[in-house]
Amino acid sequence: MKIFRTHGLLSILAGTMLIQSCSHLSSEAREIVGNYVIPEVSDNVPVMELNRDASCLVRAIRPGVITYTVRGTWNVENDSLVMLLDKTSVEVDGDASLVGDIPERYSRKIVEHSDLSLELENEGILYYYKKII
Repeated sequence: MKIFRTHGLLSILAGTMLIQSCSHLSSEAREIVGNYVIPEVSDNVPVMELNRDASCLVRAIRPGVITYTVRGTWNVENDSLVMLLDKTSVEVDGDASLVGDIPERYSRKIVEHSDLSLELENEGILYYYKKII
């Protein structure tokens, strides 16, 4: 009976490790998993959803004009948040002609992060995101 319990526990631990390793997220990325808003745009609809399974969803929100979402994968490479976006996954609510060019690779330097926020930088411009808890 003791052998069965030990074997069962080992199986559970191995399964947990396999699930964690399947996401391929770096240790830095696991620290910033979550949903983020830009307070000036929306306090409750995330503009970035960074999931534990390395999937992501990015929303562009222009209140009253257009909202569109793009799915992809993400990770932290060196000191940057990197998203590989799938252009074929675009969903539009509003005038689709306003969407514009969606990059396949989106990369922003991580300036700072905490349990409550994420600050990214691109070409000298800072982007502040509040984490939804």
